Amino acid sequence: MIGFKSKLLNATLAFTAAIPLATAGMFTSAGSAQAAALNGEIQFNGGFTAGPGSSQITFSQDALTFTPQPITPIAIGSTTGNFSAFNSGNIGNIISFSSKVADNPFIDFGSLTYPGFILPGTDTSSITDGLNTFTLTSSSYKLNQDGLNVGIGVALFGYFTSATGEISNGGGNLTFQVNNASVAGVNSILSSGGSISNLTFSGGTFATVPEPTTLLGLGIVGVGMVMSRRRKTVA
Repeated sequence: MIGFKSKLLNATLAFTAAIPLATAGMFTSAGSAQAAALNGEIQFNGGFTAGPGSSQITFSQDALTFTPQPITPIAIGSTTGNFSAFNSGNIGNIISFSSKVADNPFIDFGSLTYPGFILPGTDTSSITDGLNTFTLTSSSYKLNQDGLNVGIGVALFGYFTSATGEISNGGGNLTFQVNNASVAGVNSILSSGGSISNLTFSGGTFATVPEPTTLLGLGIVGVGMVMSRRRKTVA
């Protein structure tokens, strides 16, 4: 009996000692992940390219296509979190509603000398390098009558990848409008296979990363499993 109590006490002390180490490790891991993963919010508008002009959308029943190409710049306005490192981005060529896919990465974030402006000689490498990106996994659109105009809202669902490879869940939206139109009229154009061009747009995205408490809970469960195996060994 004394031997059993001694083993039980040793196991208990070992478990107690392991908790601070595990929690410290989990908080360090969580802090590192949060620092590296993209998190926060971005608001943006279409940018401008010398020659082609402003970034625009062509809207059809099955897809959105973006011009100019190969780069459709966006100008980032307000940001939160570590998105503050960026002032511009390059948006992908197409969103396909029928197949729920897009040209990915859908947005490549970076910085330009002037937010969203590509002028002769502008270095665009940071918005075409495939780092700090938003990948679109699905999308849908909705038409709303807004006075004499039709507002179109496009929901975006996907995930962000940081320059160091960390993934964070996220989503966002694109908004634009057709002036002097009705929902019925726009639907008639789309259903007949037509499209509406020269539409300017704005939008926003947000990213979330795991909470440290979630990682901490997983760490304590892991310690418990280790100590359970240890008790079986010493019993």
